[in-house]
Order: sequence, then C-alpha cells, then structure tokens
Amino acid sequence: MPNVQPRPLTAAESKLVRDHEAFAASVRASVLEKAPSRSGGTEDRFAYARLRDEYAEAGEEDRMALLAQMHETAARADARRAQEEELLPDLQAPYFAHMRLRTAGNVRDVLLGARPYVDTGRAVTIVDFRRAPIAEAFFTCEPGDDYEIEVDRRTVEGVLEARHLVAFEKGAPAAITVEGGALRRVRGEWHFEPGALVPDFSRVEGLPLAAEIDHAQREKGIAALLDADQRAVLERDPKETLLVLGAAGSGKTTVAIHRIAAIAERTPDFDPTAVLVLVPEVGLRHLARRMLTDLGLERVHVRTFDEWIRGEARRVFPWIPEESPDAPAAVRRLKRHPGIFAAIDALVEDIVRGIGSRIDRLHAGRGAIREAIDAHREPVIEHRLRQAEKAVLGAASPAKQPLLKDAFREARRRLERVQADLHRLVGDRALLEHAVRAAKGQLAMPVLEQAVEHTRRQLDDPSAVRFAHVDAERLQTLDGLSLDEDTPDAVAGTIDAEDYAILFELLFRKTGRSGTRAGALRRYRHLVLDEAQGLSPIELRVLGRALAPGGSATVAGDAAQRLGEGEAFASWDTLVSELGVHSTATHLETSYRCPRPILELAYAVLGDEAAGPMPAAAREGPAVLRTVLPGEGHAAVFISEALRSLARREPHAGVAVIAADAKSARAVHEVLARSLPARLVLDGDFAFAPGVEVTEVAQVKGLEFDYVILPDADARTYPSDGEHRRKMHVALTRAVHQVWIVAPGALSPIFPMALAVPEALSWPMGRRT
Repeated sequence: MPNVQPRPLTAAESKLVRDHEAFAASVRASVLEKAPSRSGGTEDRFAYARLRDEYAEAGEEDRMALLAQMHETAARADARRAQEEELLPDLQAPYFAHMRLRTAGNVRDVLLGARPYVDTGRAVTIVDFRRAPIAEAFFTCEPGDDYEIEVDRRTVEGVLEARHLVAFEKGAPAAITVEGGALRRVRGEWHFEPGALVPDFSRVEGLPLAAEIDHAQREKGIAALLDADQRAVLERDPKETLLVLGAAGSGKTTVAIHRIAAIAERTPDFDPTAVLVLVPEVGLRHLARRMLTDLGLERVHVRTFDEWIRGEARRVFPWIPEESPDAPAAVRRLKRHPGIFAAIDALVEDIVRGIGSRIDRLHAGRGAIREAIDAHREPVIEHRLRQAEKAVLGAASPAKQPLLKDAFREARRRLERVQADLHRLVGDRALLEHAVRAAKGQLAMPVLEQAVEHTRRQLDDPSAVRFAHVDAERLQTLDGLSLDEDTPDAVAGTIDAEDYAILFELLFRKTGRSGTRAGALRRYRHLVLDEAQGLSPIELRVLGRALAPGGSATVAGDAAQRLGEGEAFASWDTLVSELGVHSTATHLETSYRCPRPILELAYAVLGDEAAGPMPAAAREGPAVLRTVLPGEGHAAVFISEALRSLARREPHAGVAVIAADAKSARAVHEVLARSLPARLVLDGDFAFAPGVEVTEVAQVKGLEFDYVILPDADARTYPSDGEHRRKMHVALTRAVHQVWIVAPGALSPIFPMALAVPEALSWPMGRRT
C-alpha cells in the first residue's frame, strides 16, 4: 500500500457512502425480483410438472418418450433462464460509476455498467458505458460542467453535478472516488485515503518528444549518432550478407536502412530500384519509406512481405483467383510450417512416378522408362527428366528416339502447371500426414481435417457461378453483400495468402526456375529483411531465389520479438540456410529506445524466452507506472483522464494505447473516442505525429512512441506462456519515455512478483514499480 494518512469520513462523505449502499441495495432487490426462477418460466414449470405426472402413471413402453420430453423441457427452461440472466447486472459488481445529472430542473442518478438495466419503480438506471449516449457526460465533464448530448436525434442538455467511480467487494461498495482521493472500506470501516486518481507521465530528462525532432536533419546526420558497432556494419563490404541481431531499440532497422546508403556511396552503378526492403507490418513500411526519402533513396522498393509476394505471384501465375478473406489460423500455420516440405517431397515423388508410368505406357517401355526416371534422385523434376531422357534415348532404337524426345519434351512443358498440384497438396490428407509427422508434435492431426475441408470449400464455385442461370435481380441481398459474404462459402473460388510461397516452391521443385511463360520472379541486387524472425522457411526460400547472382542481403531481427507468425523460427543459422546465403553475424549490444526501467521490466517478463542477457541501457528514465483496477470500466475512465491530463501538459506527445489484439483495441477505442480524439489503427496507418493512437501488438513491431499504455495487462489476457511473454515484451519496448501498465483485473502473472498486488481490491493511485 502507498504511504498515505487515512482519516475518518466527513458528514458529506458519510452521506455519499450511504447513498451508494442504497443504490446497491436497490439494484440487488430489483435483480433478485426479476431473476428467473431456477425451475424456468411458468409455462415450462407447468409443462414439466405435467410430464412428470404422466411419467409416474405411464407404462414402460411410454416412459422413454416421456423422459426425452422432460429432458427437452428442462433444457429449454435452462436456456431461457441463461438468456434472461445474461441481461441482468452482475450482483457482485452491478456498476462501476455513478453520476448525478440535473436536467430541466430535475435531478437523477445514473449508474454506469457493462450492460443496461432500468427499473423505474425502484429508481434504478444503469447504462452501458460503451454505447449509451448519456455516458458521454461522465467521460467528458467535470462536476459543475454543462453537457449537451445528441440522443435519438434530439439534444439533451444539463449539468453534471457529481461523478464517482465505485468498486465492489463481495457485492457491496468498497471504494468510491472523491476529490483528492477515495473513500475505502477496510474491515467494515470506511475512511478517506488521499491520492491522485491517475498517474502523471514523465519524460526522459533531456530527450525531446518525437514531434520536436527534425527527422530529416536527424537522418542526414545519423552517422554521427551511431555507436562503433553500428558504424562497423555500414563499413562492411557491400557484397557481404550480414545478419544484424539486437534487442528492441538497438537500431537494427536504422542500421539496415543506412547500410543501403553506404552501399550506394561505394557502388558506382548503384540502382535503387534493384534494392528491396521487406518489413513485417504496414506501419514499419511507412517509417522505412520516410527514412529512405530523408536519405535521398525514395526509389528503393519498400513492401511488407505479404504485399511483395502477392504482387509477384499474381504476375507469374496470372490464373490466381481472389484471395480468401481469412483462412483458419491452424491452416495458415500448417502452410507456413517447415513440415510442409515433407508433404511437397511426397508430392514431387508422386508426380515423378506418374510421369514415368505415363510415358512408359504410351511408348510400350515395359517398365524400363519408369525405372530410368526412378533411378535419378535430383530434387528438381526437370533435371531428373533430362538425366533419364539421356539414358532412355541411349537404349532406344533410332526409329523410336524422336517419339521419346517428344514425350519427354511434352512432360517438361507441363511442369510449370502448378495449380492442380497446389490443390492436391493442401487438400490431400495422405500428403499432409507427411507434414504432421515431420513436425514431430508441433502440428496436430486435427489440423489436417481443417485444411482438407478448407481446400474443399475453396474449390467449390462461388454462388455467383452456381446461380449464374438465375435472374440477377433475384440474387440481390438486402444488405447489398454477396450471397457468400459472412458464410462458410465466402472462401469458394479463392486462394490463401500462404499459398503464394507454396506455388513458387512447387514451381521450383518441378522446373528449377521461378518463372513461367507469363513472367518471372524479380531479382534484386540487395535485400533488407527487417524483423526476419517472422518469416517462414518456405517464404525465405522464395526470397533467396529473388536475390540476383552476386547480390547481398542485410537480415535484421530479434528472436525475442517473434509473435504468432514467427513460430516456425528455429534458429538464425537455419534462417540464413533457408535463404540460401552465407552470412556474417553482428550483434548490437545497446538499446537506445527505452530507458533502463522499461528495459529491465521488458527482459524480466521474457523469462526463459530471453535469447541472451539484457542489453545495456543508453539512459536512465522514469519508473514504469502500473495500475490494477476492478474492471474494464474503471480502466477506461482512468486512461481517459490520464490522456486528457497529458494532452494539456504535453500537447506534442505521441501516445500508443497498445491492446493485446484487434478485438480489445476496438473495445478500448470505442470508449476513449468518446472523450478525446483517439485514432484506431489496425492497418498500420500510423500518423507518426502528436496524438493518441489505439492499436494492437501485432501492428507495432519496429515502431516507437513517446508514451505507451497497455490497457489490458490482466491475467486473462496475458497468461504465463512464451507467446504472451514475447507479446508483452514487444509492447513494452515501443516506449521512448514511459510505460503505463493497466490491469482491469488481476495483474498478469508474467510480471515479476515485485509488481504483484495481493489485495482483492486495489486503487493503486499511480503506484510505481
């Protein structure tokens, strides 16, 4: 507990406590009165009683049927009761905030909770804090302020007379915020505890905010800011492939981008269009482009991997259909896992056997042609066919040789057809079993059924094709969407984004090339792969083939920052091996982004996931803030007030509210946007400017912000496993100045014990680590 001096309540504070105990009692009485009976509704009770009586009097031949009806009636009653209970407030914590409003001379008390509830007879009004228009008064006004809110196309005006946050313990009010602190109930006695409602953010002393930095000038003079290890990377041979490893904030991206400028200075015929920079997210793409523009290298190609391979695949394979909206996560994982190579190997062998049998059958080889093809083990089918052809022609009569040449030529011509091979690979259970076995427990057998079913749906014709004979007007939907939209048939006639790399791998394994008659994979003199730990082996093979002979690469990454898409990562040696290059590794040992308190916490949460010792921190800084609250409503209010306070003090600050996933980000933004101009960013379109942006962890790799707030750092959202530890590590290390950890519930167990709050109820008041 913080060092505070509690005091007894004043008369006004005692009245406030009595008011809230009365509010809670009214809510409880109302809910208990309206709560469904444990036996279900009246109709269900009568029906069940009638069936029970009939059962008692029925003969053995009728009892089974009556028993089934009794079970059905009881199940229906349970379902109805569950639905009704879902609409009622949770009596353990029915609301989290209270406001008193004066409108047109009338005063009314409005409670804020997770779900709306009204009982006019008991003067109980609970509104949904996320969506109820009137809740805006709580988030935007101080006591005594006028409010004006649009409700159902009419304007409601009034005065906010009072506003309080409330916390419950065992169904009874246990804490109420008031000016200057909070009223708390401890062992049945109420007292006042002074303290700030929300913490104040602090800058790192002497370090400006991002908006105060002249980025163009900074980039032009960056060489003077680099340390010895970073400068050494820029001085390496341009033809050398480098593996640049370092912790978050160590300058990996900066060094990789500036190596392009160093190569340009030392290469007389340097062509910026022959350089490709690949990053994992759209936000980092924007940042990399800005850095390259400041360096005069705006013609360098910058893409996310998905953007790049999508463009290449659609040019090389013009038959590719639309991309599926969202493949199942398990299917995506299967297609990116190294085990897929075992399935491809099995498919290649089956294709070779089919070619050998076909030529042997057509030309009466009596097994000799098939045996000649089987005798060669080259990994590329075309190479194997050419070797087999030499052996077959050498043993054939002169009259038969032209026919055999034509047969082998036709077999090679067909090799670049990979569409059917893709469908067979990802839709054949027997082939996919090879992938699961090769994964040695990392892939489960049920994944095969998902992949096969998903492929089956993709091979179906979409509704527009199946119903092409029906009048178009009859196919129009009320919402204007297609017949397949938001249905399992939405994937009909599509391809998955993960299939692009598989297509290139199949093409290479069959022909030894990365091109078709329609086009070929582009080649680059230099590749920059940023956050490379997220690339799968099959994706790395495609990139390796996109590197021109004699070309070089800069591969940057940090194993501790791999998220879900990086689960196929094995080691850096394996990664560069799949890329098909020889590299020299260099390690950046100092983190320049985060001050020491953030860096220490970020490495503590990694636990066994840490790839090595914590890097050196370049500077000191303010402590990490953390607040543990009873629920999401309290967290929304605390964060809103802290951000409004920060905006008044630091109008040029850039703040990222980083949720664990997109769903949580949308929920947080829905509330914050009611009281301040917060942007929701789930597509990488960061402003890199002052203001508040709400996003998810997956969007922010490689980026940095002045301040970071983690709004859902609770045990449910961040359980103690490797994936969530790495996720939290990434989120923490985005902050240049300070981090605020907010837990709407029990604090996540991934944090060190020093951060734990043992009390069931806590109002931390800006408590620090």
